[in-house]
Amino acid sequence: MLAGLYLVWYFWPVTVSLILRGMGVEHWYYGEDVPELPLRLELWVRTFALPFQALTIPLLFSAFSHTRLNQLGLTTRHFGRNVLAGLLSWLVLTPLVFGIFLLLRYLSSLSDEHIGEQHALEIIGRQQLFPVEWAMLIFSAMVSAPLLEELTFRGVLQPWLAARHWGGHAAMLGALVLAVVLRWQPLRTAWPEGISSLARAAAPALFVLALLPVYLLVYWRSRTPLGPALFGTSLLFAYIHAAVWPTPIPLFVLSLGLGMLAYRTHSLIGPIVLHGLFNGISCVQLLFS
Repeated sequence: MLAGLYLVWYFWPVTVSLILRGMGVEHWYYGEDVPELPLRLELWVRTFALPFQALTIPLLFSAFSHTRLNQLGLTTRHFGRNVLAGLLSWLVLTPLVFGIFLLLRYLSSLSDEHIGEQHALEIIGRQQLFPVEWAMLIFSAMVSAPLLEELTFRGVLQPWLAARHWGGHAAMLGALVLAVVLRWQPLRTAWPEGISSLARAAAPALFVLALLPVYLLVYWRSRTPLGPALFGTSLLFAYIHAAVWPTPIPLFVLSLGLGMLAYRTHSLIGPIVLHGLFNGISCVQLLFS
């Protein structure tokens, strides 16, 4: 499992990035003085690395543990019903998740300092992109990210953690580690500025600690490791976006829905549909802005 995560999330993106830079894409396609060039090159990496990333986990797991595709949630059984489940879940969850996000943004606007931060794709979308770049951005948001993230979190991590009594604990600890690692630079900057600045920089870690009583209640009420694993995996998924605070808070709610949908349907089709359509809302916002 660790080998699969390493290959999917580090090895292939780095390898494709080195190949593209070796081919001189940034020079023959963009020329000189292009705004946010490193981020725009990330669109190329996400697009061309996807086939290698998507095939790695199924092939690796099949070779070393004889894992079948349906065990990872990659099945066409009840395809239409699972697509419909993803669509209906999207209709229910999208207003709730965006409502939480808008509430947090409003509360942030009432304070002296704005706490909202931008996702990399949002920064890219604010540039004067070429049509090919827009196609890659939409593909990355609606296809690449949903496929890879659902395969990783709902196809691999959630069932693997649910098979172990300590699985939920490990996921919660992982979320706390991400909250510190991905916010390390803001934490360092805020350290000499006083407790108020430090508390703002440490908000992601404090949110994990605030959820700990809820997690312990879920653990206490659950007869199997599934409940804690689903809760912890959902928070872990939200916290891969910890650098873009306070996005993890509404994404945690979305992730709970994705985890429940994957568990109830025994398929990744519904979660991928829900995830892709949810990201599509952000793409539409970028296009109109």
